[in-house]
Amino acid sequence: MTTLAVILLVEGARPASSLAPALEERGYLVVRASNSKEALSRVRTDAPALAVVNSTSLHTDGLRICTDLKDATNEIPVVVIVRAGTDPDKVTCADSVLVRPFTARKLLNRIVRMLPDSVGEVLHAGDFSLNPDSRSLRVGKSEYHLTPMKARLLEVFMRHPGEALSREYLMKHVWRTEYMGDTRTIEVHIRWLREIIEADANHPCYLQTIRGVGYRFSVEPAS
Repeated sequence: MTTLAVILLVEGARPASSLAPALEERGYLVVRASNSKEALSRVRTDAPALAVVNSTSLHTDGLRICTDLKDATNEIPVVVIVRAGTDPDKVTCADSVLVRPFTARKLLNRIVRMLPDSVGEVLHAGDFSLNPDSRSLRVGKSEYHLTPMKARLLEVFMRHPGEALSREYLMKHVWRTEYMGDTRTIEVHIRWLREIIEADANHPCYLQTIRGVGYRFSVEPAS
């Protein structure tokens, strides 16, 4: 099964405020390390797309870990997090520096901009994360690999969360046709998607039928 981007998170064993939940909620697969040796081992075994070094949570020198990572491989972008009052211009080991305090959204936006192009765009809505290129869907902690048409259908819904989309709109933007002689294919694919994302496909909470209109993906858009 194809997974979303792997992020190496280097932080203390039990930090008061771990960054892992924010990363996992956005659909990233987080692998952890708490020192330089573990971090370099994770690079070899898990091939992360990016590393985040939370130096404020470590008992050792986080900047030294950052340097070790860059010495080992220049291919992995490294984000380092430093304490308030640190001059980011003097932190030369990382590709990007974040000075505490900052919001989770700022960290996530920084990561998206730094991920290699091969990872592709990841769409987020509620508990759903979809990589349209790899057709990988993550719902909470569960992962699925979708067929091309299911992935395309869900992508259209995720780009318009909370909006009622007509059958005509879906035929045009998913099946690339304006022919409306038979919309059964929409109903069949909606059913298949519901069997994946709904707790009860017969009583859907997320992919709702709007009588006389079409369907609505009823989730909150990502902040």
